[in-house]
Amino acid sequence: MNKLQEVKEAMKNTPPERLARIEYQSHFMQMLGVTAVCGILIFQGYWYIIFAFIFSLGISYSQGIGAYQKYRTIKALIGEKEYDVEKEISPSRKRTYIIREVFGRSAGWSVLIVTIFLNLRYVDYSVWYTKILFSFSLIITYIIFYFFIIYWFASKLYYRRKK
Repeated sequence: MNKLQEVKEAMKNTPPERLARIEYQSHFMQMLGVTAVCGILIFQGYWYIIFAFIFSLGISYSQGIGAYQKYRTIKALIGEKEYDVEKEISPSRKRTYIIREVFGRSAGWSVLIVTIFLNLRYVDYSVWYTKILFSFSLIITYIIFYFFIIYWFASKLYYRRKK
């Protein structure tokens, strides 16, 4: 089986706990989005939007809690199994796992802060077209730092510890 077929097979057979986790996280992200949009509208003077805001938050919260309970139930039924990095097909999940094993969960936030400071320092975002460049350079710099540079250090340490 070639790599493309392996990736298609992995996408077809997504584990149910991963789907449930994505579902409850998306509901809580939806709550954050609704809060931001309604907050802006309320400060702009559209005070009557508050009723839709409360209703939407209630719906998103109840759906998120239901999805979270489904996730917890699936995790309880499946149980914890040993994660094998070598069998992982997705390169981003494999790299993220290795980075988190070596540096912990704070590595992603640290890289994000460094990326923002570097881009604020070197990209002049006062002109309109550099604002677009600024957003693209944030994404590209984060990917380069996290998935290549930090991963390079983490993989060396991870495989050295494993031996």
